[in-house]
Amino acid sequence: MGTRKKAALEQFNRDNILDAAKELFELKGVEATTMDDIARHADYSKSTIYVYFKSKEDIYNSIVEDYMSILTGEIETCINAETGFEDSYYRLCQCLVNFEEKYPKYYASLMGEENMTNSRKKTDIINQDVGRELRELISSLLEKGVKHNILRKDIELQPTVLYVWSAISGIIQVADRKKDILRNKVNMDKDEYLKYSFRTFYESLVRR
Repeated sequence: MGTRKKAALEQFNRDNILDAAKELFELKGVEATTMDDIARHADYSKSTIYVYFKSKEDIYNSIVEDYMSILTGEIETCINAETGFEDSYYRLCQCLVNFEEKYPKYYASLMGEENMTNSRKKTDIINQDVGRELRELISSLLEKGVKHNILRKDIELQPTVLYVWSAISGIIQVADRKKDILRNKVNMDKDEYLKYSFRTFYESLVRR
């Protein structure tokens, strides 16, 4: 078999395994899904599954990395749009909100909240290349604010990159998980809280 055909077959098999695993993870949950389940659902032998993946956790992390690539591409589109800093900032916020609503299971793992497997071994979901790309994207957003003289003068770029990512992510997590508290104690629904919090955080970054 030629090199190209072999590579194409390997990619085909890998994609089939990941697709089968995604379906089972959604249907049964990650912990309840076994490698035997994935092999049956993908119509491969269990030994074939292990040719491509070391474990169920390896499969799950591969799926998460695929979603991370999707999110990174969407963030890049938001930040690199030919718009000003404020518009790009709100585009970024909405991009993350949309992703969390569409893929809540994987968003939680991307934010480092859980492995979603029963392994006790702690793993790094976001690989170094993706992490670097995310930092560069947030950095380019902040540089846009500096260029247009919008950010506060005392803002330090590199620590603020992490600050922006963690703040926006935290706002989204609170809005999703604390709906009852927001409604009963704060008198806001999820959308109102998101709008208020994103705006308040934005005001903490810009000149007055």
